[in-house]
Amino acid sequence: MKAFKLKAVFAAVLSSWLSLPPPASASLTPPKPINLDNNNIALDEPNNGIVKSKEWAIVLGKALFWDIQAGSDNQACASCHFSAGADSRIRNQWSPGFNQMPTEDKTFGSIVSFDGESIPGAVAGLTLSQAEHGNPNPLDATYTLLEEDFPLHHIADYKDRNSSILYSTNDVVSSNGAYDSVFSKLKKKTDVEKCKKPDANVFKAGKYAARQVEPRNTPTTVNAVFNFANFWDGRANNLFNGVDAFGPRTLHASGDPNKRLVVVDDALNAALGSVNIKNASLASQAVAPPLSQLEMSCNGKTFPDFGKKMLSTTIKPLQAQTIASNDSVFGNTPDGNIIDSSGKGLNKSYAELIQLAFEDKYWKGDKGYKISNGQLLTDKKVDKKGYYSHMAMNFSLFWGLAIQMYEATLVSDQSPFDTWFAECRPVVTNPTSVGTNVNKVPIDNPTVQCRDPVTLAVSPSIDPTALVPGFGAEEVLGFGLFNNGGVGIRDAGSPACSGCHPVTPTTANPLVFPLFSEAQFQNGQSFVPVERSRIDDRGPGTPGNPPVLGTPLPSIAASIEGAVHDRGFFNIGVMPSSFDLGNGGTDPYGQPLSLARMFLVEEAGEAVTNPSGVLTSTGVQTNRCSTATLVEAGGTPRFPGCTDNIGPPNPLLLDKSQERELVDGTFKTSHLRGVALTPPYFHNGAYSTLRQVVEFYARGGSRRDKSLAGSGNTGDTSGTGSLGKSAIPVTGADFGTNVDFFIRDVKSTDEQIDAIVAFMKTLTDERVRCDAAPFDHPELPVAAGQTASDTNKDKKADDIIATVPAVGAGGYTAAGSSDLCLPNTGDLFDPDLRNRLIE
Repeated sequence: MKAFKLKAVFAAVLSSWLSLPPPASASLTPPKPINLDNNNIALDEPNNGIVKSKEWAIVLGKALFWDIQAGSDNQACASCHFSAGADSRIRNQWSPGFNQMPTEDKTFGSIVSFDGESIPGAVAGLTLSQAEHGNPNPLDATYTLLEEDFPLHHIADYKDRNSSILYSTNDVVSSNGAYDSVFSKLKKKTDVEKCKKPDANVFKAGKYAARQVEPRNTPTTVNAVFNFANFWDGRANNLFNGVDAFGPRTLHASGDPNKRLVVVDDALNAALGSVNIKNASLASQAVAPPLSQLEMSCNGKTFPDFGKKMLSTTIKPLQAQTIASNDSVFGNTPDGNIIDSSGKGLNKSYAELIQLAFEDKYWKGDKGYKISNGQLLTDKKVDKKGYYSHMAMNFSLFWGLAIQMYEATLVSDQSPFDTWFAECRPVVTNPTSVGTNVNKVPIDNPTVQCRDPVTLAVSPSIDPTALVPGFGAEEVLGFGLFNNGGVGIRDAGSPACSGCHPVTPTTANPLVFPLFSEAQFQNGQSFVPVERSRIDDRGPGTPGNPPVLGTPLPSIAASIEGAVHDRGFFNIGVMPSSFDLGNGGTDPYGQPLSLARMFLVEEAGEAVTNPSGVLTSTGVQTNRCSTATLVEAGGTPRFPGCTDNIGPPNPLLLDKSQERELVDGTFKTSHLRGVALTPPYFHNGAYSTLRQVVEFYARGGSRRDKSLAGSGNTGDTSGTGSLGKSAIPVTGADFGTNVDFFIRDVKSTDEQIDAIVAFMKTLTDERVRCDAAPFDHPELPVAAGQTASDTNKDKKADDIIATVPAVGAGGYTAAGSSDLCLPNTGDLFDPDLRNRLIE
């Protein structure tokens, strides 16, 4: 690892984060992208230097997001985000253990050991239903998931994480995308993509190549604009560089001179330029799938190639897809309704939409352009010897920002919970959080009371179960359990869902609308990118103390404090870290994705000036620069530029001056709005129902307790990176955990589990459920599985095409098709979940 590179990248990334304004008042307001190169002007404000019209940018973004012409194999962004922003398909949705360390696993089906612990009677290569019932279906693209295949980690007693493992796999349930093929060229005159024969080594249907499936489950696009960093592993940077997902890492860490934008002046003189746009993680995310060989593209295609194709005169936006006449965006542009008279596609080209949405200097050049060895070259002719039009050269900028600005409209804040929360202004108390009852298991049922609307004092006269239809006693109990001990408070004595899914950002303002994820923030709020968490781990080789019914959990003082990780990214013990490092992985330039790890390198580069005060008994570090905007309260480690005394750490104090980290196996915390609409769950899609998810949390996850599997492998498979157990399986001493302190066996009752599930179902916005504006959309054909045949002789397995019908602003209910609304059950196998997939 090259610390000097990390320092340059980290300093560049952080420099823009430390000046965000204080928290805003109550509302769900998406963070505004800020153009750092133009005096911090928000991109939806005039004269920002990049976006000419927010309205036209949203039109462009929605068209690009839903257009199946974008992908090499008729894949749109929406192809994996059509069901409440997620994916509910169950055929050809298996992916093998591509992310397993130290080497990927390309075989499907069950494993025979859980990171060193043998699974008695296990046979490799089967699904759970095959293992238990001998289902004869082949495990390829023709396979249809069954209810009996879940959960993917199956134990004898769902309430006891240490009960016998009956089945486990490193496979993932995700979304099928593109074929495994290599880009060849764009055909002359038509600009149609030509790709080589697809590979059928891993993904196949019978003997034919099948669509590949992503190695992580598809998260929802709804409310994704609030995420500080996107993708499960956080690789979509908060700062958008206009060309790829990695923000300033590309421009600073790689030294790659070929990734730049082309900018012209009023006289059309061209030069290389760049952008650095804050709060634009969705734009960073959006530019990745179009070139991904798994998701949307033949391998090897460039963004200028992609731009040239989409800007071709042979392409009309959404030309093969029906659009409802009352579409909330296309039927209501600054030019009125722009839907083609045929009812399919738009009557403006992508080039026209870009011209309307973006400033001239990014598209108006009149020559052919290419970048070679960091130099901008021009030619009088476009499309000659690798020269592209100005608009095609900058297509990544248009694509990323337009899709972000469209997705920023996809905010769901009109759920029954929102109404109840505003009317009740709840307070939660629980005897389990008081005195000698702290940490007691099972956790008692809390008391939920409402506040007086004027004084905000507790008002016993207000019945919280009678305020909103459908928000009865069970839902109120679920809310109380979700926030056990306090609304939105991290109460270490009372493990609660709100520890990672806070209901209010601050106790001072109980009326702030909840985001339900520490990975998210609203416009005007600060975001602290590095977090310190407790870990229930007493050091090398020391067995953990499993909870005993009716007795307190292990003392907080017995746990190690001060271990850092990225805010909103947690290891919750879903699977061994060796199955997928998540945020513990690296970027294309070999640097850690984790901001916490980058921070530790910076921290280790400064000398300790006062050894006696490096680490206090409370875990709060002293004699280091205080920067609450970088690391959350509870510890204030140093950061770049803190002092002029830069040098190696004191060798006598290495164990004190270098903090422990909890990074391997951490993943972004999902928000919970609309969660009952988006099964399957977790980054590996391992759980098919919301109840299975709550059962998982109630037992303290799926990690095995220490010393369970003997001295050679303790059974705790979560790892601690460089200062503890490696995530990669090792022999000999094996200790340490990355699982957050809040993931604990609390021995919840069935009543409590059911109540939490009932509460989470109240987080559903009816507009999302029935695709009403802003969630309405064009018609979308999707591949809902494949057959073991190739009727058109293209060397690809035939798709089973299902069509999601077009719907206008009123949604499916207003269109008389309420049967197409998604069921609010949190069940992947609800028979109504796939009603809108019409084959």
